[in-house]
Amino acid sequence: MSTATSREATFHALLTAIASLVCFVVSEALYLEHTSLAVWTTFLVMAQYTFTSFQKGVERVVGRGVGIICGLVLATWFNDVPLVALGLIGVLLTACFYIYFSGRLAYTALQAGLYLVAMFQIGHYEPTRAVPEAKELFAAIVLGVVVADVITWLAGTEGDVRIQLGNVPLWPIRGEWINQSLMLAVTVLLTLVAAHAIGLPPTTAAISVLLLTISPHLQALIQKGELRIAGLLLAVIWSLGTFLIVGLLPYFALLAGLVCLGQFVATHLTVTGGKYSYAGLQMGLVMPMVVVAEPADFGSFTPAIERLAGIILALGASIVVGGLWPRFPLAAPPPTPTTSPAALPGEIDV
Repeated sequence: MSTATSREATFHALLTAIASLVCFVVSEALYLEHTSLAVWTTFLVMAQYTFTSFQKGVERVVGRGVGIICGLVLATWFNDVPLVALGLIGVLLTACFYIYFSGRLAYTALQAGLYLVAMFQIGHYEPTRAVPEAKELFAAIVLGVVVADVITWLAGTEGDVRIQLGNVPLWPIRGEWINQSLMLAVTVLLTLVAAHAIGLPPTTAAISVLLLTISPHLQALIQKGELRIAGLLLAVIWSLGTFLIVGLLPYFALLAGLVCLGQFVATHLTVTGGKYSYAGLQMGLVMPMVVVAEPADFGSFTPAIERLAGIILALGASIVVGGLWPRFPLAAPPPTPTTSPAALPGEIDV
């Protein structure tokens, strides 16, 4: 890596860390219920994106908003007929991921699918909490995106507000997209049932399976699962150090500084890590999930443990379904002088 590139990576990591810090402080000042979600939203919007961080933020807000509304509708109208609800979720997920594979507002479609599942689960198990929870979740997402945009614009690193829609036609129907979209939907539904059976929060496992199964082949799926676990372990190590230091010196400013430094390290790994960059993205997502907690939960690794269990369950379900599913390749085909393996939209996460 050249010196100029190294400087750019360091500046980008520093800017993302500062934005995460600002989001943390503002969220605490506003007494948001989901401060950690706001913080990792800012991180994910800025750390890595396909077009611009502005577009990623807009797609995140729109996609999650659509997913929240659809999940609430299903939980409200079909809560007493779970099999029908699961069938409708399967149909909607297939549509979301068909759009994802087309590359047309792919991140919007992915976010809609994620939060469709999440909100249905919340509404199904806690009907009275569904609407208040939806409002709190959406508020955290919007704040995280707004902070990311403001910091980016103030720094002068981005001024493009255009939205790239993509130009790949959705019609006629592409068989390979339908095939993998159906496989993904089936894997998600299987994972939801398995998570419920073992007492794991279904949304935790569903998020992992959605992001694993969009891999182009089984080998990439397994590698992606390994990097998710590696990033989680990095976040746990950083969180453990944070708990020890803040336990001895219980000051909010110190906690905020350690969160900021952790996001700097995670972003730098994401930008410079090459084939391991996804582990950095996972570290920056999981660390605030663990550390940015209510005082009563501070020091608990439950979110990380549940996420690890979700990754393992999702990885197992994805390997089983992917291995049995027709026309899902086990590995990347060898490149030829005239063709190259099909690529999915850029590496993204929740």
